[in-house]
Amino acid sequence: MNSVKILSLIMSLASCMILSGCGLFPEEEEALAPPLKAPVAVTYTTTTAELGTIIDSVTTTGTFISTETYDLSFDKRSGYLSELYVQPGDAVEKGQLLAKLDTDSLELDIKKQKLSVERAQIALNAAKAAENATSDSIRLAEIDYEMQKLQLDELQDELQKQSIYAPADGVVSYIASTGVGQYVTARSTLIRVVDPYSIQIECTGDNVSNFHLDQEVIVTLDQTEYAGKVVMTSAESPVDVETTGSFIRVEVTDELPEGNWLGKSATIELIRQKKENVLVIPRNVVSMYSGESYVLVLEDGVKKERIIETGIKNSTEIEVLSGLEEGEEIIIK
Repeated sequence: MNSVKILSLIMSLASCMILSGCGLFPEEEEALAPPLKAPVAVTYTTTTAELGTIIDSVTTTGTFISTETYDLSFDKRSGYLSELYVQPGDAVEKGQLLAKLDTDSLELDIKKQKLSVERAQIALNAAKAAENATSDSIRLAEIDYEMQKLQLDELQDELQKQSIYAPADGVVSYIASTGVGQYVTARSTLIRVVDPYSIQIECTGDNVSNFHLDQEVIVTLDQTEYAGKVVMTSAESPVDVETTGSFIRVEVTDELPEGNWLGKSATIELIRQKKENVLVIPRNVVSMYSGESYVLVLEDGVKKERIIETGIKNSTEIEVLSGLEEGEEIIIK
């Protein structure tokens, strides 16, 4: 069989295979559809927009101090401390002797001078009663008596300068570490007496700049609230008040329970804004973008962004003026 016939036979067989749909290769199987898989349900943690009360306030703490304080010293004399009659916490009365320097020799001189005054008084009485008394003899006796009396007054005045007396009723709040027998310099504070009933709360720290004169505040003492008022700030303090930076003083306008409040601490709260029956949401669900506030709400199970208008803010909550309704669910981030 020649090559032409062989080629013709091969082409005939190929045509037959194509037309008959049969061939030497196996039939291609149909691709199977992927198995169906239910999508995972998305769940959110939400909170509900509710009506409530929102407060914007600022707080600070302070300590009770006395507004009537007396720093006492030996103003005119230095010397060795002879007696100290009080201790911190002691109640004292006006005019009570609190401390004195060593005055033994001075006290002896006063005793002697009192005798000299008494002798001069006797001599004056005798001069006046004498039968041959003259105006000059009587006058000389008067002069001697007055001189002796002046010397006694000078000695007693000197004794006063070497003693400390309570200037008013009060409580001893401080005594210097100087002990009996030690040298005390003039005009150095040895004792401080305060009036325990004339008290205010003094506050310092960064937050005091938010408080101003005559503002009404809430004072919390031992978990009980009292009304108070700002009665002094560092900007309006009198010239005789010692200042060490920014401070305010608050007076409790309600009646306090009896007791010694000096040195005790209190919390002062200033309410700057307060609204009741308004829509309030947690502050941490609000985000900012391009100067606008928005929240993520859940509508029919779908998460959506919602722009809102806000009002009062504090550290934990925000007032919503528009953009939300009571009862709507907000997604917590």
